[in-house]
Amino acid sequence: EQYQRLVHQGFITNQGAKMSKSKGNVVSPDGFVEKYGSDAFRMYLMFMGPFTEGGDWSDTGINGVDRFVKRIWRVFSEKLNKKVDQDKAVTAKLHATIKKVTADTERLHFNTALSALMELLNLLEKQDAVSEEVGQTFAKLIAPLAPHLAEELWELTGGKGFVIQQGWPGY
Repeated sequence: EQYQRLVHQGFITNQGAKMSKSKGNVVSPDGFVEKYGSDAFRMYLMFMGPFTEGGDWSDTGINGVDRFVKRIWRVFSEKLNKKVDQDKAVTAKLHATIKKVTADTERLHFNTALSALMELLNLLEKQDAVSEEVGQTFAKLIAPLAPHLAEELWELTGGKGFVIQQGWPGY
């Protein structure tokens, strides 16, 4: 076998019922991808709940993830500074986040990996400046969850090549 294990994702329901064409409760992703982008749509699906359990669809639930994407872009486009010595609290939180995202991603707990990144972003918003190193590490951590956003962040933070070709950060 080429794979060591098989994991099935959970069902995404709509108002508590399994989506089905015959029930007429199927949600097309096209409009959401067009409005919010594929990364926001992907992260919303991951944030709904545990990967193996799925979750209940909400047309308005994606708004929170969209705000998260906009906050990421705002923090890194406005606060990035090549010469800043990062606060020790940020360094500690960054390494705790690397550890959490690494473990959660390996266990397919994408919702809690995203939550850890949200917590880190909350701390970064309170800083006067964010170092290039922190920005590049954030881009690496979010790459499996939001690859297009990660590539844009990687370029914004001065990364060379593609973020997906970089090694995973250590803690």
